[in-house]
Amino acid sequence: MSKQVKSSKKQPQKATSVKATPAKATPKAPAKKTAAYDDAMTDAFIMEVDEEVKNDNFKAFFNKYGLYIISIVAIVLFATVSFDQIKNWRENQFKEKTSAYIAANYAPSAQEKIIVLEKISAGGHGIYSELARIQIADLLFEQQKTEDALNMLDLIVSNDELDPRIRNLAAVKLAAAKLDTAPYAEIETLLLPVINEDDSWAPVAQEYLALSAIKNGNIEQAKKIYESLLQDNRISEDFKSRVQDMLATISDM
Repeated sequence: MSKQVKSSKKQPQKATSVKATPAKATPKAPAKKTAAYDDAMTDAFIMEVDEEVKNDNFKAFFNKYGLYIISIVAIVLFATVSFDQIKNWRENQFKEKTSAYIAANYAPSAQEKIIVLEKISAGGHGIYSELARIQIADLLFEQQKTEDALNMLDLIVSNDELDPRIRNLAAVKLAAAKLDTAPYAEIETLLLPVINEDDSWAPVAQEYLALSAIKNGNIEQAKKIYESLLQDNRISEDFKSRVQDMLATISDM
């Protein structure tokens, strides 16, 4: 029985050995840094270094020139503030002078006007002082103080330091006041500088010179002056009409 059992046991079969080929592990590709990455890193480094250099340069520059820069800025600010202050002061001065000149014209009497205008003329009020002198002369004419008025105008005309426009106005007024009494040569001496300067008073000066020529019997000279005036585009139509009437009148003389 035991023999049978022993015989019934199967002898274990020898397994055929098959050599398994080990699977090759896929090698990991080494991480490669891209060119863009390298450039970015390089740029960042350069920027950092450049910033440091800039800071160092700025510190060195400021240490060397900082005091000058601050001084220049301070001077500019001071100049700006001073200019504004001067501008405001001048505007206020101009308003005060204008108000004083206007107030003089509202004085209740001619004599009181003259007193106020004399203060303005002596007070260094610029062109208002010069205009005040002419207005004083006008008031003196109104008071029949002709000699005083003529002297006032003569002083203005002979003062080369005054504004030329004021001197020309005084010359025209002086010539007008002397038309009936002064010879043509005196009127011509007064008015030729105005005519030659060719400012806004030149046409009026020519008209007075023509009237003086007529007064002194020099009709041909008056015609030449009037004909010259008709060529002046600055004169108004009323002025031109007056000149034409005078030409027509003296042509019959």
